[in-house]
Amino acid sequence: MENAVILVVGAGTMGSSIAQVFAANGHKTYISCRHEEHLDEAVERINDAIDGLMDEGLADGTYRENVNKNLKPLTSDRIPEIAAEVDVAIETIVEKPEPKRELYKVLNDNCKKDCIICSNTSGMDVFSVGKDVIDDISRLIITHWFNPPHLMKLIEVVRGEETSDETTEKMCRLLKSVGKKPAVLNHFAPGFIVNRLSTVINRELYYMIDNGWISAEDAENAIKYTNGLRYGFEGPLALWDFVGLEIPMTVAKGVLPSLCNDIDGIPYGDKLLKEGKTGVKAGEGALKWGDVSEYVKKRNRRIIQMTNIMNAWDEEDDKDE
Repeated sequence: MENAVILVVGAGTMGSSIAQVFAANGHKTYISCRHEEHLDEAVERINDAIDGLMDEGLADGTYRENVNKNLKPLTSDRIPEIAAEVDVAIETIVEKPEPKRELYKVLNDNCKKDCIICSNTSGMDVFSVGKDVIDDISRLIITHWFNPPHLMKLIEVVRGEETSDETTEKMCRLLKSVGKKPAVLNHFAPGFIVNRLSTVINRELYYMIDNGWISAEDAENAIKYTNGLRYGFEGPLALWDFVGLEIPMTVAKGVLPSLCNDIDGIPYGDKLLKEGKTGVKAGEGALKWGDVSEYVKKRNRRIIQMTNIMNAWDEEDDKDE
C-alpha cells in the first residue's frame, strides 16, 4: 500500500517505535494514547532512537525530517476525528480483553470499512475478542513486532480463522515495503512462532540448570557459540538438512525421552520469581546484570551490527538466486 495512512494506538516502547518505522518510510502516521504527557515521552523516545541510528550511520537528517513531517501525535479521544482517513490501525495497548474490545468498537464504528485492524499482542486470541464488535472480522490480523521494532526485522503475521487472504497479502506487502520480514502463521497458536520456540528452549535450559547439570553461564555460551553463530544465515531446518537428516533423527530418538515435559509451569523460573530475580531490571535473573541503560545501548548497538551483516548476506543470497 503506497502512501498508506497509519494509526498506532499505544505510545509505549513498542507503539512509539512502530510509529517511527512507518513515519520514516513516508507514511502519514498518527500515534495515539490517552495522556498528552505520554505522547511527549513517545516523541522523545523516538528522537533518542533516531540519535542511536545516526550514531551507527543507519539514518541521516532526511530520516529525522521524514519522521517529524509524518508523525502526528493525538490523544485517544480524538481518534474518531481522523479515523476515516486511516488505512491500517495497529493497537499496542494493554493485554486485557476489555480495553481491546472497546478500542476495536471505536475503530469499527469510525474507520473506513476496508481499514485493516492489527494487534501487536504477543499471545492473546484477539480474534475472539473482536468477533462481536468488528463487522468484517476478515480484516483483523495480528502483526507481532519484536523489541525494539525499529531495529528488529521479523514480524509475525498471525491469521485468525476468518482473516482474508487479501488482508494478509496487503499487510505483508506493506511490512516488506518498510524493510521488515513478515513470517506468516496461518493458524492461531499460543506463543505464535518465536515464543513457542523460546519456551521450549528455555524450559529445557532451566531444567538442566535446576538439576545442577550446567551453570546458567555455560548454558548461554552453549547457545551463543554454536546456534548463535549460525542462525543469522542458517536456521534449524537448514542445519539439519546440511548435517543430513539421518544423524539428527537418530540423536532425537535418544534425546526425546529424557527431555523435560512439564506443562504446568517451569519450576526453576518460578523459583527465580519468588526470589525477586526477575531479570535485567532487577539486576538478576538466571544471570547477573549491571546497569540497565548501558546494557540496552550495548544490546541495540549489537542488533544493528548483526543486522548490517545479515543484510549483506541477504544481498549475496539474492544474487545467487
